[in-house]
Amino acid sequence: MKENKKSVETQELILKTAKDIFAQKGYAGARMQEIADAAGINKALLHYYYRSKEKLFDQVFEEAFKKLAGPLATFLADDSELFQKIRNICKHYNNVLMEYPFLPNFILNEVNTDPTRILKLINVEGVMLGKEKTLAQISKAVEDGVIREIDPRELILNIISLSIFPFAGKPIASELLYKNVDYNKILNTRADKVSDFIIQSIKK
Repeated sequence: MKENKKSVETQELILKTAKDIFAQKGYAGARMQEIADAAGINKALLHYYYRSKEKLFDQVFEEAFKKLAGPLATFLADDSELFQKIRNICKHYNNVLMEYPFLPNFILNEVNTDPTRILKLINVEGVMLGKEKTLAQISKAVEDGVIREIDPRELILNIISLSIFPFAGKPIASELLYKNVDYNKILNTRADKVSDFIIQSIKK
């Protein structure tokens, strides 16, 4: 019993350590020896739990992606007023991507190489139902004159794009637009800025 508990604790420590190092250095820059050293274990024990860096990253990636996509169906299906729903989704994306900044680029890579893996990690049915509810909500807001006429799909795409690109494009944006500035501070404030921008762009 104690041994099993210790095994679980060791795996949790490895995953937490690996997440931090992958977040800092990405998949290519991370080294198994570095992860073992940071976790305070020897490399042999690390390989006992995870035979390769790829397998370790896969688990970190899956956990991170579920945090990103898991609540999406709930956000889309909830009964919040439209502008509040936009703020909720932007905040959620920002919080998860601050914790897992490597996620967007690896999602894009997976989508281009094997989209089925991503789809398996999403509650597709829940997201589709929530999407339909949100699409109807947006259409109703257009009819009621609350927002200007806009294709609901474009609005959802705008929310996702504006939330994710600053993380995916960090190397370029930080160099070209925010040189000598703490870019993480910029990212920390993105949720409110993105939601304000989107709301003002559709408000009548």
